Amino acid sequence: MSNIASALNRLFGKHRVVFWYDDKQELRSEFEALELTNVEKLEIVDNEFVIKHRVLRESHKQQFLIYKEGKQPEHLQNWLLDIELAHTTFRTDQVAIWLSDLELPNEFSEVVEEHSALALWFEWLFMAAA
Repeated sequence: MSNIASALNRLFGKHRVVFWYDDKQELRSEFEALELTNVEKLEIVDNEFVIKHRVLRESHKQQFLIYKEGKQPEHLQNWLLDIELAHTTFRTDQVAIWLSDLELPNEFSEVVEEHSALALWFEWLFMAAA
């Protein structure tokens, strides 16, 4: 199982809906190849109302992975913000990977970000020693 699948499975253990914004537009193939048990994959492509209706009305007990290729929209332009705030967002940057490895929620991302230089230094140190 890939690191992405493992991290997502951990998130789905706690949340029914997970949003995934592919900021750098480089993980589409991973999203398309991803197979998670009992999780329906949806993609945001100017279909926010359809997604909202599906998630909140049609299948309100189903788990969903909602993917968007590109950056997360600003709050005022994000038609799915209410669902996103009620659930969680999956991130694929280094800070998010560390949070996932430590099984910490996204609320700790600022703290980890502040100490990321030190963490990178320790990572380099341990790799050099190996």
